[in-house]
Amino acid sequence: MLVFAEALDVAAEGAVWYARRIGEGEFSAVHVPGKATDSGIYARWFEFTGGEPRLDVRPPGSDPTKVVLGEIARLRAAPDDVVTVVLPEQFRKRSLLAAAQRAQFRLKLRLLTEPNVVVADVPAVTSERRPEGHVPQRLVLRVVAGAPDAPTRRAVEYAQSLPGVDELRGLYFGERDWSDDELGIPVDDAPLPGRLGDAILTEVRKLTADPQAAVNIILPERIDTGLHRLRSRRAIAIKRCLLFEPHVILSSVPTQA
Repeated sequence: MLVFAEALDVAAEGAVWYARRIGEGEFSAVHVPGKATDSGIYARWFEFTGGEPRLDVRPPGSDPTKVVLGEIARLRAAPDDVVTVVLPEQFRKRSLLAAAQRAQFRLKLRLLTEPNVVVADVPAVTSERRPEGHVPQRLVLRVVAGAPDAPTRRAVEYAQSLPGVDELRGLYFGERDWSDDELGIPVDDAPLPGRLGDAILTEVRKLTADPQAAVNIILPERIDTGLHRLRSRRAIAIKRCLLFEPHVILSSVPTQA
């Protein structure tokens, strides 16, 4: 479990909560200084976390991608170990263009092609530059189940391996011809009257209506490592509509083709 922290802000507060929740209190954290870096982040992080974990601050000019890949290799005890990289992302406003220009965006794309790495994006849209002082009390997981195929089963296995989860279910949009038994978890059927993005927002907002709940959407992704791009427009559409949604974590679980 690794948190890549650009700043100690509202998004980082949510990321620390999530990492502690699914890491049973243990995780690593790393920071690479940038142009607008808070020079006092180490001390403020220490105070915020109580010293555990300490923030590993790398030298200015370090390559963030190389740093994260190095940490992933260090954290793995075995080649097949799955490492979750938690990426807090704070935005002042909802702008897909601004999001695509961030270094975090390029890092997420690179990590999708890294074997046995799950990227958990923890966004926040706010102008606040410090933690707010409150976090959710419940963690709800939903696996977006397009079909009972290998990527979806892998996503379910990952979700089942996470501790600290209050509820785990699948979520299918439209009419399906397979049963819950094929995935081993209960699957909710949601209507798909129009666009997928609108349908998933409707279902997610039913869950985030509870102010004490955070919702982790587990997204299976089939990755073409030869082309280094996503195969599915479905995955891109889901990511786009959930990127700025309050109290939603989006975890990408890739399966390489």
